[in-house]
Amino acid sequence: MAFAMLRRWCVVLPVFLAACASGPGGSGAGGQGGKMDEVRPVIELLGFDGCPNTPKMRAELVAALELLDGGSGGGGGVRRLEAGATGGGWTFADIDQEALPAGDIRRGYPTPTVLVNGRDLFGLPVPEGPAMGCRMYPGGVPGAGEIAERLRGVVASGRWKK
Repeated sequence: MAFAMLRRWCVVLPVFLAACASGPGGSGAGGQGGKMDEVRPVIELLGFDGCPNTPKMRAELVAALELLDGGSGGGGGVRRLEAGATGGGWTFADIDQEALPAGDIRRGYPTPTVLVNGRDLFGLPVPEGPAMGCRMYPGGVPGAGEIAERLRGVVASGRWKK
């Protein structure tokens, strides 16, 4: 009995450790190897269908991630994920705020909002409660260059790490 348990751990443990070392996607340190950094934060786009700025922010976020990835455009290097999904390369979770549970604090951010490991990319504090609304950015929805620059700064500083 003890031998069988030991044998099972000898098989499972190396596989588990290898998975931890490579992370999701299997490309080393966090599983999201790429041109900018080996470890990438979790990026979420909060929005909902009734928000007129959500599609524009989605397009600018995809373009920003392509810039960071050195992509040539067309969305090929960036993957839009459903909530909770993981993958390699630059990715973001496209979160429909209206589908979140009523008590989820992310419902309190105005839309559209880009969160990096749960923190607003543009410095908005964590909301006190869930109360959805529209977000107005000074000068309009930020462009791909500004979003990419902020993401570079966050990753370079390590501020995104929990």
